[in-house]
Amino acid sequence: MNSSRDQIEAIASVINNTRENLKPLSINFIFWGCLVIVMSLFNYAFPSLIESTQYGDVLFWTVLPLIGMILTIYYNIKYRNKTGYETYLNRVIKIIWGVFNLSWIYIIALSFTIKSFHPVPPILFLLGMILIITGLIIKFKPITLGGIFLTIFTFYLNFNPGINLLLVNIIGVSLGMLVPGLSLFYSKSHNKSDE
Repeated sequence: MNSSRDQIEAIASVINNTRENLKPLSINFIFWGCLVIVMSLFNYAFPSLIESTQYGDVLFWTVLPLIGMILTIYYNIKYRNKTGYETYLNRVIKIIWGVFNLSWIYIIALSFTIKSFHPVPPILFLLGMILIITGLIIKFKPITLGGIFLTIFTFYLNFNPGINLLLVNIIGVSLGMLVPGLSLFYSKSHNKSDE
């Protein structure tokens, strides 16, 4: 009797730890969703300011995300040091998003060297794939659906090349990252309070 109660408590503890381990992931989604939306809105509202120099728009879309990358890496390291351990789930997610960051840098570098190459569609497509993978790994449908939506959205771009890419960014990142991130953050909080 006592051993079965201990097993149930151990299982409940593992579930709670897993939920807590997803907290930084939701914060990352919310942060990046907000950052990209604000940057897109700013660029949309003040295009002449962003494009005042030859590489102004590329620098705008490179420097701020690099600063964001440094901030999120710092946050994740600080959170991991606070918990004192890293699970296999955290490690897998970290590797997947690390590969995304390297791919993002590669795509941005291509946009510097090839004038006709616009980085938004391939970045959004890659982001959609990474979101689908992440959602499937952590078994959280809103993130998987956000990734699927973003992937379909990038296919739509191929048939409508004249569409404003800043508006695409706003809609795509809102539904692909911000909404799933908020959903993950609040679903974990409510689940923990229900126990």
